[in-house]
Amino acid sequence: VEEARDFSEIAADMPEEEDLVFDDEMREQDATALSKLMTDTTFQERCSKRLGDTQMESLTALHRQLPVKQVGQIVEDVVTLYGAPHLRPINILERSQEEATASGACYSL
Repeated sequence: VEEARDFSEIAADMPEEEDLVFDDEMREQDATALSKLMTDTTFQERCSKRLGDTQMESLTALHRQLPVKQVGQIVEDVVTLYGAPHLRPINILERSQEEATASGACYSL
C-alpha cells in the first residue's frame, strides 16, 4: 500500500510553469476585458449573488477609482506578484461566458 503524500511532495513533482511576460497588447486586452466584465449587468448580477451585494459594490467602487491608463499595469503587477494568470481579466472574461465556469469567475475579480 502506497503511503499518502502531502501537498508539498505533490507540488515538487509538478512541472515548472513559465513566467508570464506581459507586453502592451496583453495589458490592453486585460484593460478592455475588465471594462467589459464591470459593465456586463448579467455577470454583475451573478457575482452579486455569489459574493454578496456589499462585496460587489466594493469591487465596483474600486474599479471606478482605477486610473484607466494604468489598469493593464496594475493587472500585470497582481498576476506577477501572485503567479496567478487565472486572475487576468481576459481569462476571467472567457470563464464568465461559459455557463459551467461563470459563477466561479466571480471569485477571481
